[in-house]
Amino acid sequence: MNKFTLLILSILIAFLSCDGRDRINKTPREVLLENKLLDSFSENIQYFPKEYTEVKTDTILSNGFRISIKNYSDMHHSVLQTSKNESIINKHYFRKFISEIEVFKDDKPIFKQVLNDDFLSLQISDYINNEVYIDQVKSLETNTVNLVASLCIPRAANCSIYNIVIDANGFYNITKES
Repeated sequence: MNKFTLLILSILIAFLSCDGRDRINKTPREVLLENKLLDSFSENIQYFPKEYTEVKTDTILSNGFRISIKNYSDMHHSVLQTSKNESIINKHYFRKFISEIEVFKDDKPIFKQVLNDDFLSLQISDYINNEVYIDQVKSLETNTVNLVASLCIPRAANCSIYNIVIDANGFYNITKES
């Protein structure tokens, strides 16, 4: 019985001595540094969108044009925005979008282009392709294809709007709205 009491007493002392008194005056940052875990907790990395995204739009206009727009996320290029919240660095990667545009006039292909920074002759690294859509009313009024491309800085109201006008021969003109 004496040995059993001694065993229980030693287990009780062992449990009571592990209450974390040595860490009571340390900050969580110091504890993580001590255990070499700070690097794994100091960065919050997120991607927008998280996975590959694709949207395809096919439109037939009454003036003989057929437009196909395929928007998809570029998994290799993104825009980085960083912010710091206490000791955590937030890194948000906004993936760039690529738009493939095909235009047909009376079922004959007249225009095929990939809409990206090179096509718009832009060297602005903070902007991403937000959307490309067809201005149907203007297209029918002018008997051309009028596309509107929006390039924006992520999480900001700063957007550049580009009008792309494609005629029946496949020639195009790009203008930036002010």
